[in-house]
Amino acid sequence: MYSVTESMGIGYVIVRTSCEWETDRVMKTMMASTLLAGMVASGYFLGFLADRFGRRTIIIMSLMGALTFSLITSLMPNPYAFIVTRLIVGLFLSGSASLAVGFLIEFYAPPWRAKASMLVSFGVGFALIFCPLVAMALLPHDVTLQIAEDVVLHDWRFLLMIFSLPGWIALVSISLVPETPYFLLSVGRVDAAKDALKWVAKMNGKGKVWDEMKINLTPETRNTLMEGMSACKELLYEAVRLFRPPYAARFIGCLLILFGIFFSSVGMGVWYPIIRNADENQYVRMCDNPAITGIGLNKTYHGHETKLDCHDKFTNFHDPIFYGCCYVIFYGVATVLVLLIPRKYVLALHIGSGAVLGFCLNFVATPLSVLVCFTGLITVPGVLISLASSVMVDLLPIHMRGKALCMGRSLARLGSVIGTNLVGLAMKVSCDVTINIFVVYLTICTVVCLLLPKGT
Repeated sequence: MYSVTESMGIGYVIVRTSCEWETDRVMKTMMASTLLAGMVASGYFLGFLADRFGRRTIIIMSLMGALTFSLITSLMPNPYAFIVTRLIVGLFLSGSASLAVGFLIEFYAPPWRAKASMLVSFGVGFALIFCPLVAMALLPHDVTLQIAEDVVLHDWRFLLMIFSLPGWIALVSISLVPETPYFLLSVGRVDAAKDALKWVAKMNGKGKVWDEMKINLTPETRNTLMEGMSACKELLYEAVRLFRPPYAARFIGCLLILFGIFFSSVGMGVWYPIIRNADENQYVRMCDNPAITGIGLNKTYHGHETKLDCHDKFTNFHDPIFYGCCYVIFYGVATVLVLLIPRKYVLALHIGSGAVLGFCLNFVATPLSVLVCFTGLITVPGVLISLASSVMVDLLPIHMRGKALCMGRSLARLGSVIGTNLVGLAMKVSCDVTINIFVVYLTICTVVCLLLPKGT
């Protein structure tokens, strides 16, 4: 939830700072994409640390850094300082966002992993409902706090602070959970692995049964080639291994799918509240709506003229709530489908449906149909991030999972950076071309899903 509120809540901030900071389209795009760029930059390195020092340790450190700099970001006086601190938040946030699913499913036997990853992913939908509900409660009232003669804190700063609340709860919660038994075995810590399994038994109400069981655990055999390697050489060696047989085809296939999901669902999703806030419910195609393709609204901010056209009022909270509800619904659909058919067909069905809905935006012209198709383009594939990550985990050995997840998520998040910049800079130039670029790539991802190994 925290990784979503931190990354996707920026849309509300972009609207509210339009007049205060007189931001243009380029500056808005930088504000939207900087955190995602930071997550791309640090992802693989944090995955390397997770495979060396443990998933739980890196997740905790990642949360502490992200939450600290998120608080600092909410106090920044200008957009340039805001962008720098958002970049630092992204550098830290990548660890917890990428490792959370891998950490969770290593507490489960393989048959349960897909189910566990899909169930916990409902948090994404809840986070996307949480954001507009908080914004709806706070933004219409124009809350301000004057702490000095020339220092006034506007409502968007408090909004950022509230968006970080799930992160603080997560930090406390994960401190009460042990490291995963799989990781502990992979580094030869057999006794600690037994203690972690004992904790699982107690959580399942089997503490007494555990005392009567005889457990024999065998540490995983590590690659002797890495013994004596420096950290930098090991980092490079493991990265190259992911792109060589027997892992290359599996890893690249999952990577292309994740890239497409992030490209469409996060890249376009960051702009969702802004685009829907600008929509005037006209009976035209989305790309024929001048309110979306060319925003140029009022020029006043608290009675003062600004240098740039701006619009800092957020009036449409219902569509973002509908957007979050769609995530919850489609997570439910995907969870049921995972119980009935192989994961690769669930991936193909959802991504293909998203491509079809996006293609329909070329024709539909009623406000409701535009809303449904645009929301579906983002949400139907968007529920698959955790499921695609679980496929990647199952296709790779334990000691490579942390690196693969973080490297895969980082390279995939490059898709979200490209998507965010594409929408921010190209939508006004050619809306039709922009939308259809997303459709074409989702179609390619659908084919890749069908080519995944049998049993996936």
